[in-house]
Amino acid sequence: MNKKSTWGVALVLLSAFVGTAAGTLYAPTIPLHAMELGAPSWIVTALPMGLPSIIGLIILLPVGILADRTGRRKEIILAAMAVTVVANLGLALSQSWVALSIWRIFSGLPFAFMSVYVVLVSFLFSDQRRGSAVALAMGSAMLGMGGSQAMSGYLVKVLGGSVGLYYLASALAVLAILFLLPAKIPVIKSPTGISGKDIGGVIGHRAILYTGITLLIYLTGWQAIYGSFSYVLVDFLDTPVELQAVFFAVVSMMLGLGTFIWGPVIDKIGAKRALFIALLISAAATFAMLPLLKSMWAYVLLFWLATLGGVCGSPGVSVVATRSVKPELATIGINTMFMFVMLPGIIGGFLAGPLIVGIGLFGMILVAAILELIGAGMLFGIPDM
Repeated sequence: MNKKSTWGVALVLLSAFVGTAAGTLYAPTIPLHAMELGAPSWIVTALPMGLPSIIGLIILLPVGILADRTGRRKEIILAAMAVTVVANLGLALSQSWVALSIWRIFSGLPFAFMSVYVVLVSFLFSDQRRGSAVALAMGSAMLGMGGSQAMSGYLVKVLGGSVGLYYLASALAVLAILFLLPAKIPVIKSPTGISGKDIGGVIGHRAILYTGITLLIYLTGWQAIYGSFSYVLVDFLDTPVELQAVFFAVVSMMLGLGTFIWGPVIDKIGAKRALFIALLISAAATFAMLPLLKSMWAYVLLFWLATLGGVCGSPGVSVVATRSVKPELATIGINTMFMFVMLPGIIGGFLAGPLIVGIGLFGMILVAAILELIGAGMLFGIPDM
């Protein structure tokens, strides 16, 4: 990699770092803000990931098609960050949980566009280092998410409440735009154009579909715990707000650090084997929570371990997607896969609250653990890559 490429990678990674933070900085505190505004439990647990995943699920495939047809992936991210600025300002001006929820849907764009960041970085690396490239892009975004969230509880106090946090998030989205503007990214697109047959071939590709369904089942379980994490810590385990924000942020930090760890592992032993080992660790940690639900530290530490295993999913499925299609169809491939990653955020986020109310915390964790185990077992059906 020459100096020019290295500089381009650095700018993209910096943009991913602050851009993702712009849409996730307030994830640990927004459920508590919604509770103050009288939101029902299913909204409270959906705010961290469920609601913002909706926008990603709707636009991922159209954006992937537009990006691969035009090659203008950088410009698409810039537009998404501009919308994020407006959405965060909308959160700051919200006076009801309904308005808060609507603007939270649109503020999920940075998370949805992590897949496009992955494609940008992968174009600057060789195919043999695909796992490492994906890990850099995903890891930088996740570290931006976790690092900012670790400060969210403290920042709420310093900035005088949640409103100040939303304004800060808007500023971070502007910074993401400024970092990405000077980056020189190759414009890769098919010289003959992309037909409906090409798109259908990617969407219907067996490796992409089967791997996506596997991750959907696993992540529905993991997302149920993730979406309810702040709620459970504060309402069930009497954790101080500042401390739960740090615990929540560590989860996101581990998503970033874990991605850096699993990327080279995938390059060495392959995506299939790495995914199976990682998701089995995650499921085992979730089952281990069940007899220890009255212990705050056991709950937190075991979910951290479950997260460290589960984070292999992002680089693992991204490698499967990019190696299943031609380079000029990479964005469609990854975005098709990420639709399966986004959907569990909606399902798990909305189900967690009602499950806790209906069958208790133990029942919700048991359902989550079973789904994670089923997802891990299904990995035997994906191709070796």
